[in-house]
Amino acid sequence: MGERPQSHEDLKILREERTLANKLREAISFCKNTLEISTIDDSKLSLDEKVNFEKCLTQNYLVKHGYDYFGKRDLIYLDLFGTEDIKRLRESA
Repeated sequence: MGERPQSHEDLKILREERTLANKLREAISFCKNTLEISTIDDSKLSLDEKVNFEKCLTQNYLVKHGYDYFGKRDLIYLDLFGTEDIKRLRESA
């Protein structure tokens, strides 16, 4: 599963990463619900849906909360798994 955190700094980094992951999942869920997207596979989206999804994230999160809202990253990969999708996966495991 991975190495256990070895120091207080490791725990802090892990906590920050989990917080960012939760923010991403919540944002994905919001935009999926707003745009009425049910798929978890981005290859099933049309170009217009992809652009609208990006606009939703930008307008509702990055513009409102700052461009580093999802962390200081050059690239963010979105897998379209929202909080409800993750919950269903965990319940079925």
